Amino acid sequence: MGRLAKRKRDGITIPRFSWSSPPYEHVALPTTTSIRILELQPGEGTDIIACHLSTVESAEAPPYEAISYAWGRETDTRVINCENRKLRVTANLRDALWRIRDPVEVKFLWADAVCINQNDNEERGFQVRQMPSVYANAVRVLVWIDLPSSAFKDFEHLLDSGSVGPDLGNEDTAPVGLASRILNEHVAKLEVPGIRMEDLDPDTSVVASALCQLFDSPWFTRLWVVQEIGMAKSILAMIGDASIDFVDLIRFILRLERRTMLMDQLGLFIAGKSNVYTTFPARSKELNGEVDGDYDFLEMLEVTRNQKASDPRDYVYALLGHPSASVNGVPIVEPDYNKSPEELYFEVTMKILSQSKSLRILSAVHHGDGTLNGESSSWIPSWSRDVCVLSLGVYQDHYFDVEYDASAGLAAFCNLVEPGRSLDVRGFVLDVVEEYIETEELSHGESVVLKEVDELMSDILRFKTDSSASPEDKLAAVGQTLTAGFRNQAPTQFAAEFAAFRLYLADEAEKKGREMSDGLFPEGKEALHRIANGKSVDEIYWAASRFCTGRKVFCTKQGTLGLGPALLREGDLCCILFGARVPFILRRVRDNYQLVGESYVHGIMKGEAVVDWMIGEKYEMQTFTLV
Repeated sequence: MGRLAKRKRDGITIPRFSWSSPPYEHVALPTTTSIRILELQPGEGTDIIACHLSTVESAEAPPYEAISYAWGRETDTRVINCENRKLRVTANLRDALWRIRDPVEVKFLWADAVCINQNDNEERGFQVRQMPSVYANAVRVLVWIDLPSSAFKDFEHLLDSGSVGPDLGNEDTAPVGLASRILNEHVAKLEVPGIRMEDLDPDTSVVASALCQLFDSPWFTRLWVVQEIGMAKSILAMIGDASIDFVDLIRFILRLERRTMLMDQLGLFIAGKSNVYTTFPARSKELNGEVDGDYDFLEMLEVTRNQKASDPRDYVYALLGHPSASVNGVPIVEPDYNKSPEELYFEVTMKILSQSKSLRILSAVHHGDGTLNGESSSWIPSWSRDVCVLSLGVYQDHYFDVEYDASAGLAAFCNLVEPGRSLDVRGFVLDVVEEYIETEELSHGESVVLKEVDELMSDILRFKTDSSASPEDKLAAVGQTLTAGFRNQAPTQFAAEFAAFRLYLADEAEKKGREMSDGLFPEGKEALHRIANGKSVDEIYWAASRFCTGRKVFCTKQGTLGLGPALLREGDLCCILFGARVPFILRRVRDNYQLVGESYVHGIMKGEAVVDWMIGEKYEMQTFTLV
């Protein structure tokens, strides 16, 4: 066998690439502000990817495009040729490079898995600090949304991609605009007021299926993409051979979100998804008037809680590019992959407690099975993705005319007690949990699902509540509790939507061969139709289905209804904590207390209990030591 042929570069003789070539090893970056640029060599089809890595100072980098993609399974890797050495990348990144590669010209790119030495924790820390500017300085961010081959077929049918070519030359090119126009026509069919699943024509059903596959892509679950999208000047989404302006895609999600009930029936679980990708100023400005802006760092941690990262420390580090992550130019934390997740979460919690002057961060505590075992602090949010619960008291502003101010604006008192890291807070015991019911059950397929809402309401009406209240008032309290105070600032609108919701539930029960209890129609159905006045049920359906998930409905000894954490039990204390927007469930452990979680308690969410305490009629202030 002859020798390997060689070529010369920069005076160094390098063997040509072969499958026996040695693995690529990153050369250490010379400074903490250096970055690597991936020079993707020309090629076509499925020829092996060939590239070169050049090191430059970030401020002196040539024009480049940054790739936003989901890593995929770390064990599912492919070999690419990097400077005639073998470099393993995930299959998904290899596919993205195939899609981006030009047959003639070198493409200058940045991709984290290649441009950062993932085996060097110190370098990872330095590069994470630079990632916001890496994406902000890119000419454009290319979003690679990987789909299974069968899903690509449906999506190509949706976009009629024979007309939508693979052009990546300019975001304003005809193919990109055409994809948006075609998708707009399909989305409009799903927006028709009052349309139900059974009303959809076959073509629209195919559209819905294709959109389900699109939004189920791993890219939409990845946490790092939030910052990557948020910092970008311009964004192009690539889906197979189709391309679409990413902001157009967000606008379609915004439109579909308004049809929550139909989307859930179709399996398009997109409610709140647009918030995730519009939290950074650049995107919220593009969608001015269409989305909320001005998120603080606690809200950033919360709104991205369904997004995933392989390293739990990245639940914090992946958001450090957001303006709220710095105070007076000083970051809330510095990326350090030698620090444990527990130490990081403690540091972040203490910083937020200090900066916010409130106990809002305690609302981010959601325990799963086995986490209240005394081995870790119950009051420090773990930001775990194991529990999927929508927080009540984290956000400064709320949807749907809701006000939470259970502590009546009283200043927070909190004091860290060392050693042991317990937290002293002040407030008073409101009541004691006496009975509760689960909001969820196992389906026939053994997955956890929400119980039928009408059956849930009938069960709650059996609680020992105020016997002097009218049937209408009792039912309204049930409706407010299940929806965590939906429209508590607009009672007339709540009455209309709650009436429409009960009519909808009756219709659904009849389709399933069930009958709703007459106790859910104390006004009579004829009167209910007048009260409903044709109101939409999408928003109240959203509140009931989202806030009940992962929670229990409970009743206190005094007969007050509430919605609390899944781990609450009889004898737990329902408490008002000064500086918190919502009440909390605490559990006594000898002389201390565990924080079980936040709650909604009907009739005291606007500070009513604090007024009683202030005039000396009820309750006694005390210090709770949270462990």
